[in-house]
Amino acid sequence: MEDIIRARLMQPELQLIDENELEADREYLMQMYPARARLIMVMVEDACDRLEYEGSPMFAQFPDKEYMLGISRNIYNKISFEDDDNLRYMIDVMICNEFYVRRNRYKRRRKFF
Repeated sequence: MEDIIRARLMQPELQLIDENELEADREYLMQMYPARARLIMVMVEDACDRLEYEGSPMFAQFPDKEYMLGISRNIYNKISFEDDDNLRYMIDVMICNEFYVRRNRYKRRRKFF
């Protein structure tokens, strides 16, 4: 039994993750976000889209916290007309999560090219 498991782990085609399936699942779950969070997520994705290039600060080994908070601050300033720490924290978390998702996708793709 152990030999069968070891043999399957050694076959790269069995280790491939279907990116489209993962992305569809993620999008489905994000549709459950409250309306305001979905609006913010669109802005977060747009900001991260502009950072998806080779050598981007997003893909640095240790992304700069101040840089990430700057992105969050820009989004917060566009949508908030009041001082709301909870909203600011939510945007911070969304930025960190989006960086995490994109960095993992980037790493997986680099292994194959």
